[in-house]
Amino acid sequence: MFDLLSRLRDPAIFQGNLGYKNYFEGWYFKQVGLNGAKIAVIPGVSLSEDSHAFIQVFDGCSGQSYYFEYPVEAFRPEKNPFAVVIGDNRFSYAGMELNLEGRVTGSLSYSGITPYNWKWYERGVMGWYGYVPFMETYHGLLSLDHRVEGVISIEGDIQTFKEGRGYVEKDWGKSFPSSWIWMQSNGFNEQGTSLMFSTAVIPWLSSSFIGHLAILRFNNKTFNLSTYRGGKIIQLDKTENGVSIYVQTKTHLLGIKAIQGDSVSLKSPVEGLMTGRTIESLDSTIEVSLTNKNGDVLFADIGLDAGLEIMDDNDELVEGLQLKDRLS
Repeated sequence: MFDLLSRLRDPAIFQGNLGYKNYFEGWYFKQVGLNGAKIAVIPGVSLSEDSHAFIQVFDGCSGQSYYFEYPVEAFRPEKNPFAVVIGDNRFSYAGMELNLEGRVTGSLSYSGITPYNWKWYERGVMGWYGYVPFMETYHGLLSLDHRVEGVISIEGDIQTFKEGRGYVEKDWGKSFPSSWIWMQSNGFNEQGTSLMFSTAVIPWLSSSFIGHLAILRFNNKTFNLSTYRGGKIIQLDKTENGVSIYVQTKTHLLGIKAIQGDSVSLKSPVEGLMTGRTIESLDSTIEVSLTNKNGDVLFADIGLDAGLEIMDDNDELVEGLQLKDRLS
């Protein structure tokens, strides 16, 4: 499809090839309105024994999810400018146009896209890990925050987005990890503030390790406390209704307390097949704090309408971190 140099420079564009096997790629567009409207839309492609393009919709108001399949030929990625076209549906930095069997229709426009800016020697938000050729899953952070305007109709229910906020990320590879926690919110008091955090058990050669991404942006500054930037998860506790996490670097301490809202089951990839499941909510809350090495509080706020996934049924993350602490 697209040449290697273009793919390395721009994680947003299609990273695969339609001739691949056991491969998936999906883009995650989340939008929240001031009036409580909230929708996540995930266009993508699954290349496997059941190859197809898809668009998955999560209505955060009704708690319903929808999965629409298309032939692979309906999947038409574009490079310059970036866009994903599936049938009569289009997704780009300018917004989205939906016509999903007359059941989910409408259009949204985006403005003020806030990209994640990485260093020249890194590959997007994954840092140098993005260059490793045998990773199970790759991740891209495309817009930390932007303005959303428009109207979406889901089964006749109209959701209006006026001065709403949006977020865009993506994943590609073979499978989601065996265990992971992911969360995101840009529903903070100050517009432009955004948090994305994820941690997972990552296969590595014949073993595995626990890695994480932690990106917090406020006051036009972006703080990266990810594994490859020296961040270390010093505490991770699963609570009755969420998680509590502390991430430390040499200069900062990030505290996160997430409370999970109502959740639904979404499809996720296993060896390219969309046969896995992800339990996600769009009405969670995330209490966030950032302090410096002197203990000064640089940021403290609560993010609303947060996306949250806690996929660690066997406590693989918790027990793995405890074992790591005992060995270190």
